[in-house]
Amino acid sequence: MQIESEYFSLPKAGNRKDEYEDAFNSSIFVHKDTAYYKFAIADGASESSFADIWADLLASGYCNGKFDSKHIHKFISKLSKAWKRKLNAGDLPWYAQEKLNSGAFSTLAGITFRLTDASSAAFDAVAIGDSCIFQIRGDNIIAFFPLGSVEDFHHRPVLISSNAANNIHLQAFVKKWSGTAQAGDSFWLMTDALACWLLTRYEEDISVIKKIYGLAREHDFIYFVQAERKLMCPGGSFYLRNDDVTLIRVNLV
Repeated sequence: MQIESEYFSLPKAGNRKDEYEDAFNSSIFVHKDTAYYKFAIADGASESSFADIWADLLASGYCNGKFDSKHIHKFISKLSKAWKRKLNAGDLPWYAQEKLNSGAFSTLAGITFRLTDASSAAFDAVAIGDSCIFQIRGDNIIAFFPLGSVEDFHHRPVLISSNAANNIHLQAFVKKWSGTAQAGDSFWLMTDALACWLLTRYEEDISVIKKIYGLAREHDFIYFVQAERKLMCPGGSFYLRNDDVTLIRVNLV
C-alpha cells in the first residue's frame, strides 16, 4: 500500500495570502520495515496575536514527531519558546507586547499512518479543538473526529495557547482516535469552516463527497470555495463561513 496526498488552502475572502492563519504540514519517517506518514493541520485564532506563527509551530511540531499526548504541556513549552524567539519580542511596540503576553491560540489535528506490506494500514489521530479528520470510503463518511455533529461547531472550541497559564486544564481535552484503513480509503483533514460545511452538505446530499474528490488543482479549490461561500442554506446563513480554509486529502492506494 502507498499513500498519496494533496494540499489546498485559501485565506478569508478579502484577505491577502500573508493574512492566512491556518497551517498544515506533513512528514515521512521509515524505521525498519514500517513507514510512518504524518499529517497535521492547525487553525490559528484571529483574535489572538501572531496566531499564524503559533499554528505553524503546532502543525510542524506534530509532524516532526515532537507531539506527546500524555505530556502535552512539555510539548507546548518547547514550542512557546520557539514562538517567542520568532517574534523578536523586544522589538515590538508596547501595545503589541501586551497582546503577546496574552499568547496566541490555535487548534490542532494530526494523524499518523503506519504502513507495512500488509493490505491495511493502522493509524493514530489526535485533536484539540474543532479541526477535523474524516475517513471516507467510496462516497460515504464512515467516521469523523473529534466532533460528534454539526451542532458541535456552534460551541467555542478548546484552543492551545502559547501562554502556559491558559493551558492548565488542556490535558483533559486531548482527543485520541485509533483504527485501521484499507486500500481505497481517503482521509480528509479540514479546519473548522470547511469541516462544518462538509457535514452540513453531506446531511442533505451525500453526493457532495464527489465535489472534494473532484478537486485537482489550486484553481479548482479556489473556484469551489468562492462558490460555496456565496451559497445560502435554508436557514438563511451561508453554507461555507468566510474563514481561512485548509484541506489535506490523503489517499491510500
